[in-house]
Amino acid sequence: MKLTTYETAGEFLDVALETLLEDEEKNNLILGIALRVGEGRLYGEGRPLFLTVHEHGKMIAAAVRTPPYNMILYGQKDRPDALDAIAAHLIETGHLIPGVNGSVEIASAFAKAWQRETGEPSHVRMSQRIYALTKVTPPEHVSGHMRWAREEDVNTLASWFLGFCDEAVPDAPPANPEENVRQFMTAGKLAVWDDGGMVSMTGSSRGTPHGKTISAVYTPPAHRGNGYASACVAALSQWLLDDGNRFCTLYTDLSNPTSNKIYQSIGYRPIADSTMIMLGKS
Repeated sequence: MKLTTYETAGEFLDVALETLLEDEEKNNLILGIALRVGEGRLYGEGRPLFLTVHEHGKMIAAAVRTPPYNMILYGQKDRPDALDAIAAHLIETGHLIPGVNGSVEIASAFAKAWQRETGEPSHVRMSQRIYALTKVTPPEHVSGHMRWAREEDVNTLASWFLGFCDEAVPDAPPANPEENVRQFMTAGKLAVWDDGGMVSMTGSSRGTPHGKTISAVYTPPAHRGNGYASACVAALSQWLLDDGNRFCTLYTDLSNPTSNKIYQSIGYRPIADSTMIMLGKS
């Protein structure tokens, strides 16, 4: 078993891309982050970490981290020893990570390996489900229409982005939500649903070679219950498919039955369960 670290996202992808593409929809997060970093996108302020574990020429695990965020894991569920090797390497090199994201089996196995190495406990921060869509079923009888976010919308959408992060990832508040909104607008797509004014938003800022990921879905509380989020996500998903993508993906919080229901109603199908596990007592 051989663990290798890489200086750049490009070097990592040269080695890992083929294996990750074998299950592209499920691996959309680790692929999407690595591809965006390779294109020059900055996530966080620290130096990114890219590594793989191979045995007999086959990749059996991989990890990507853009500090200060959690590490994203890929692995074969029947090879927990590869995760032991990653944990030991991180500790040996002083990479004390706050948590990991990955499939339930892989992230849980890594957390156990980390605890064996450090004695630190871990806890599940969020149980998630990965969905994929290849055909949109648009909701009926929702008033309004999708349009692209404009410059005059930025201040409002920045406050909405804060609301989204507060609900979806409260442990990682954005340092500059206005910058995040502008990145969606310039390096991806940011759509709003307009019904006599903006009532909902959704965006897509990362993707894989054959798909795009939907994120930043937010409707202010005063406008909820009208189908606006469903309509906005459906419209943006259709646009992305029409633009040449084979599929769209998104993550949901399993503790939110409403979002899981509405995404399935517009054509998203569950493909895997994922988890966010925090390491240590915090």
